Amino acid sequence: MKTSLLFITNVPSFYKIRLFNEISKSRELIVLFVEDAREQRDADFFSGEMKYCYFQVKSGKAMLWKMLYFLTKIKFNEVIIDGWDRLVTFFIPFVVSRKKVACLIESSIYESKLVGWKAILKKAFLGRCTCAYCSGIAQERLALSLGFKGKIIKFGGCGLLRYKAQPQYEKRDKVKKFLYVGRLSPEKNLRLLVKVFKRFPNLSLDIIGYGPIEKELKSMASQNVCFLGAVKNEDLYSHYCNADVFVLPSITEPWGLVVEEALNCGTPVIVSDKVGCREDLVTKDTGIVFEYNNAEALCNAIKEIQQIERYNKLRYGVAQMDFLERAQKQVNSFVANRGVKGNS
Repeated sequence: MKTSLLFITNVPSFYKIRLFNEISKSRELIVLFVEDAREQRDADFFSGEMKYCYFQVKSGKAMLWKMLYFLTKIKFNEVIIDGWDRLVTFFIPFVVSRKKVACLIESSIYESKLVGWKAILKKAFLGRCTCAYCSGIAQERLALSLGFKGKIIKFGGCGLLRYKAQPQYEKRDKVKKFLYVGRLSPEKNLRLLVKVFKRFPNLSLDIIGYGPIEKELKSMASQNVCFLGAVKNEDLYSHYCNADVFVLPSITEPWGLVVEEALNCGTPVIVSDKVGCREDLVTKDTGIVFEYNNAEALCNAIKEIQQIERYNKLRYGVAQMDFLERAQKQVNSFVANRGVKGNS
């Protein structure tokens, strides 16, 4: 029997849409968007067979009243609130029965403040939740550090990518091609990455993406760094597969979907110790973690992964991962926890 789940979120990317589609096959799902961007997402969101109740909340003075009115009219067994950083969603746990309130935690302990007034507000918010859906280990640690004492469900991601069956293990005889995919912005720590690659003229680094520091990065990059600009998501697979190593050097990275994409293509990774999924996905068998603000640490990671025996062990380890199983775990996490009976 289907039970009613209300999910309150911003306008999601395709990986959240795919997750919602799968959840809705087992639970009656209502998605409430709290940003006014429906026109930009309709084509993607309604591409599946499932239908959703779409409630558009515009910015302005009437936002809170519209939300409150909506909550009094709809019936649900569980409400999952995606984040605590918007006023329109922050107040919800205080007006809905606590036994029905759950929080989605995708921020990690690595970039979150645990003291000060923001931490106090987070603790108050979590104190009104009975369940926390945490992307992974670093997100669970954040919840516990903020004093959360309710039920914790680690669902293992932050949405469903276009997962493929894991490629079979194949040895490589050299490690030359490195790859970065993502926004070209300060928090991604690309200045450090580009500087470090000046020390490795025999290696190549492809950078896919665009952003505010693109011009600066190009001006400081050596000839072995190639900027490929924007690439369609469906075309990324070949870039991941052709690369020997994927690098994500971020200063702040709540999860790191690109790490999942790279690993799902059979490519070992080097990530900073600020990447939110590192404890879940980047083990001694799948990649290397370095100290985010330490150029020598990144250099050492690059040198280590070039050792062909070590590299091929990583490739073998990555080949053993089962992302289709991980995807099903995400769906099951939301389906199995069916909240409590009753109406709002």
